[in-house]
Amino acid sequence: MEDNLVSLEKLERHYSQEASNLSMPENIEEQTENFVVDVLESKLLVGTIVSNLEDVYLLYCQYAHAKGFSVRKSDQRCFPHTNELQSKEFNCSCEGLKDEKRSSNKIPVYQKLVTRTNCKAKLKITREKAGEWKVSRFVMEHNHEMFAPDQTHLLRSARNISYAKKSTLEAMVNAGISISNAVSFMENEACGPENLGFVRKDAYDHLNRLRRHTKVENGDATALIQYFISKANKETYFYWNVQLDDDDRMMNFFFRDYRCAVDYEYFGDVLSINTTYRTNKYNLICAPFVGINHHMQNVLFGLAFMSDETESSFEWLFRTFLDSMNDKQPQTIFSDQCQAMMNAIETVFPDSHHRLCQWHINQNAPSHFGSLNGDRAFKSLWHKCMTYCESEIEFETIWKYMIDKYHLDDHNWLNGIYKLRRKWATAFSNEKFSAGLVATSRSEVTNMVLKKAGNKMSSLYEFVMNYLKIEDNWRVKEKTEDTRCRHGKPSQILKKHPLLIHAADVYTLTIYRLFEVELVNSLNCKYVESPSYFGNDSNLIEIKVKSHDENSRVRHVMFNRQNHEIKCSCHKFETMGILCKHALMVFNSMDVTILPNCYILKRWTKNVRNRIISDFQESKSGGHVSEMVFVNQVMRSIYDLTQLSKPHEDARKILCRFLDNAKDEISKLVSNLNIEDEIPCDDIQNDGIYVRNPLTAKAKGVTNANITRHWDTKCNYHFNMLDSPHLEGFHQSQFLGSPYHFGGSHTSQGHDPDN
Repeated sequence: MEDNLVSLEKLERHYSQEASNLSMPENIEEQTENFVVDVLESKLLVGTIVSNLEDVYLLYCQYAHAKGFSVRKSDQRCFPHTNELQSKEFNCSCEGLKDEKRSSNKIPVYQKLVTRTNCKAKLKITREKAGEWKVSRFVMEHNHEMFAPDQTHLLRSARNISYAKKSTLEAMVNAGISISNAVSFMENEACGPENLGFVRKDAYDHLNRLRRHTKVENGDATALIQYFISKANKETYFYWNVQLDDDDRMMNFFFRDYRCAVDYEYFGDVLSINTTYRTNKYNLICAPFVGINHHMQNVLFGLAFMSDETESSFEWLFRTFLDSMNDKQPQTIFSDQCQAMMNAIETVFPDSHHRLCQWHINQNAPSHFGSLNGDRAFKSLWHKCMTYCESEIEFETIWKYMIDKYHLDDHNWLNGIYKLRRKWATAFSNEKFSAGLVATSRSEVTNMVLKKAGNKMSSLYEFVMNYLKIEDNWRVKEKTEDTRCRHGKPSQILKKHPLLIHAADVYTLTIYRLFEVELVNSLNCKYVESPSYFGNDSNLIEIKVKSHDENSRVRHVMFNRQNHEIKCSCHKFETMGILCKHALMVFNSMDVTILPNCYILKRWTKNVRNRIISDFQESKSGGHVSEMVFVNQVMRSIYDLTQLSKPHEDARKILCRFLDNAKDEISKLVSNLNIEDEIPCDDIQNDGIYVRNPLTAKAKGVTNANITRHWDTKCNYHFNMLDSPHLEGFHQSQFLGSPYHFGGSHTSQGHDPDN
């Protein structure tokens, strides 16, 4: 038994020794790499015939990356008196030495790492005239350390962004994804950065190179003008205008498309303009014209760039905007506190109510109040003057009390802001429609979105192209909401309530929710005293209403029992366009089950775009905007009638008979009109156009950021004007010598004013 155990131990030792002799090497990867290098070297030996330059370069790069160095294309030589290549060299990237002569006084021209070690490794191929390419020299020895296998993906010649990856990277960045996040996503898709084929710096370099080499033949401004001309030729109602200086250099420009004009017809009652951002390499002022659609979404009416903030530039811009919009003035305009803009608005928009941004005023006010910032009573009086006074008399009373109590008669800032009280205090604007806005927050949000369209390195052409993508994206969102409103109804808090049922039928989902909140809040209201007749009219009733909160304000509601007209002292309908809780409480108590048409603001309805506009304005420029809207609405209505009648034969006959009668009547009418005055407009040609790029504008404050407010006396910036004198605005037709015109948040809805 013991002999068997001894034999077994000897056998184990024997096989253990044999196994150790036959064991695999400790670094199998190293042997594999050496094998790959040997195989590739054998294909590059002197005398080896190669097919072409590209193939031998790729083969040498493959060999270099396996060994751990980078390749650089070097000298080449042509046959005498021809451009035909005779020889080509590919060197190690460490070949040569840094040129010290490029530095003066020992200060380097560029701060790059010194990587050249005068390495002599190279591959040279030559050929005879009309002969084959052969390897004539192959130096394999290097004088520097090789890259480790897990670092070879960092070699310059090993990095290349393929066409597919370039397309993916550009698409992601154009969609608003940051370059860093886009590269991170692509690294994950490639299962690690070492498998991606390029590094982050390559991605940044590619995109920067793409921006610098935008296809602009005659300069940035010229390319933009040519785009506008091309767009105007394709779209009849595309509008653009540019203002040049004496040197034919672009100063200001404005453009809008067909859809902007249609949107302005419906939602142009409130306009917000903000010029506090500069988002391009010329540091021009970005001035979007922003409104609110029926879903309470931002809607763009046009875009402008300005080189300065002078009164003349603003006047040119506003007159251009009005000309593009058939001279239709908005009811209310919100802007920042730029004195030049205020003067221009007063001149160009005399029929509009100009409002200053309350948020900006409140932001700047503390810097002028000093020790009063810690006084709660003073701050309460200030905010009451800003927002909570119902009448001008109440405002004047509270203001005088505040000034007298705190001895502020000589306060310069308060005296200045008091002179502008009609532009910021709600007591002076509660009869003007403002869609619930009290600030330029709509423009601020738009500016933040537009910052994604460009930066301080963006050209004008590039910015405009990106802006159009953002504009299209907003329109898709509006269409999505239109579809939701058309094919669905909101769930109701109070089931079977007639006013809510009616509101759900007419309002968009967003506006319905606001109306529903008011109706529910009406349940928290009560009569202060019994209704009383107003004057000698037995149909006119005055009702005093207040919330159950003890500190709430008493509201005076006038109600006509005959025609259901109603008016509340809170003025919510006048400013917001939906009835307040006080009026809805009276409706409920008076058994009014249907909203009167006069209290359904068309701009808030889900079918606002379906109605045909009949009250067209006269136009000095031929009524282009009215024609455009008319065509849009009639085509939509005819389409709806066609869809409605096609399943029924009788309905088809009615529609055809109606169209035949309309055709006969219109033909008879047109035949009696004098239409000889109409002059057809040929397409604008863009040959020979050259406009110089704008000068880089000098900003009041930090570029690509909020410009310092007008009222902030701590920041005493003075705008530096351009040296060149200003010209009058050049319309595109003047610019081309043609005599014809080519049509080429902060809201008040969220707070309860009773408390």
